[in-house]
Amino acid sequence: MNGETVVLATASDFSGWRAWSRKLLHDRVAAEAIRWITEAPADLYAPFATRVLPSAPSTTNIPRSLASLFPAVFVSEDSDRFRLLYETLQTLRDGMSVPDGLVRQLQELAAQSRERALDLRCQMPDARNPDWQVIRTSHAAAVIDSQATALSNLRPTPWIVIAPERTLCWDGHEYRFGPGLENESSDPSETIAAARTLATAGAGNAWWDGIAPVRLHPQAADIAASPSMASLRAKAVDCKMCDLCGPATRTVSGEGKPEARIIFVGEQPGDQEDLQGRPFVGPAGQLFDRALREAGGNRQDAWITNAVKHFKFVPKGPRRIHQKPDSTEIAACAPWLAREREVLVPKVTVMLGVTGASAVLGRQVTVSRERSRHIPLEDGSIGLVTVHPSYLLRLPDEESRTREYTKFVTDLRMAISALAG
Repeated sequence: MNGETVVLATASDFSGWRAWSRKLLHDRVAAEAIRWITEAPADLYAPFATRVLPSAPSTTNIPRSLASLFPAVFVSEDSDRFRLLYETLQTLRDGMSVPDGLVRQLQELAAQSRERALDLRCQMPDARNPDWQVIRTSHAAAVIDSQATALSNLRPTPWIVIAPERTLCWDGHEYRFGPGLENESSDPSETIAAARTLATAGAGNAWWDGIAPVRLHPQAADIAASPSMASLRAKAVDCKMCDLCGPATRTVSGEGKPEARIIFVGEQPGDQEDLQGRPFVGPAGQLFDRALREAGGNRQDAWITNAVKHFKFVPKGPRRIHQKPDSTEIAACAPWLAREREVLVPKVTVMLGVTGASAVLGRQVTVSRERSRHIPLEDGSIGLVTVHPSYLLRLPDEESRTREYTKFVTDLRMAISALAG
């Protein structure tokens, strides 16, 4: 039997493996006759590079349950992974069922890769500090490559991941790949400069086209099992529990002090929150920050979140007009908010507006009837309903804005006082 040797550019070269697999399946080359190796081309890290891949029609229909495993299996550290995936395709091409043992093996390898991806995501700091951040990790290059998009969604502001075999830079607009950084300086600014110089392969380099992202596919049980706010945030990147994930730029998770005793629950991220990846940073968020300071509070000591984690809007020219989330979308996001509160165990939960209050209390709420008083919650903590700060921005005149702002500050002061009770 004639053998075939296929050379892939990197351990994350999924597009190369896919193109060659289609060609070899079309030519009916058996799995045991193929030798898969990884060898970097000379222009792997060049700013611009082209490549030529074989072209062949697809001969295989892959069930969705199996297709979802392929990217994660591909970046696993199992030396047989390329053959196992090709063997799966070969079996499907021949119209046979994939053996249970092979499916279990793929599932195990995918689970291992997803655990590594989750761990890497948990290392990414949020965007509260907009300066360049350096994340040092021991993860394999393939896992890092597979998380480039997820990491930029987690933190839209600049960062650098440094690992023994990979340097990955995100400048806030695009990411670039480079080899591992040797002789790292003790001066952070020098490290950042060296890493940016080293990571030169970007969108113009075809060797990096088609890296398959490893996603975590969180379900309610995965959310409920999250042990920390970092793991919740890391999983939420891939949330598809309702249709809002499609048009929104990213998931906007909660933010603040993991040991916070007070949590503020709003409705959903707005335009600026969606772009910046942080809750309450638009006009309503700036008003909230001011009111909280006047009430004697500090955003850094609190946890700020929303009942719904994606921005719901309708486009109107260049603008995106906010739309109120419906009950289905609030219910779909409920596991995220529930787990946030379970992990935090806050003493006080402040519900900002009707959506936040309905999400926490699990019933319809009229803010005017229930605001400004302590509400015992099922977990034994104290709840308090008040208006959403965006309500204050919509008031038509200065007199009503001043009056309602004063009442809002009073509500926040009451919530902060409850912490000492």
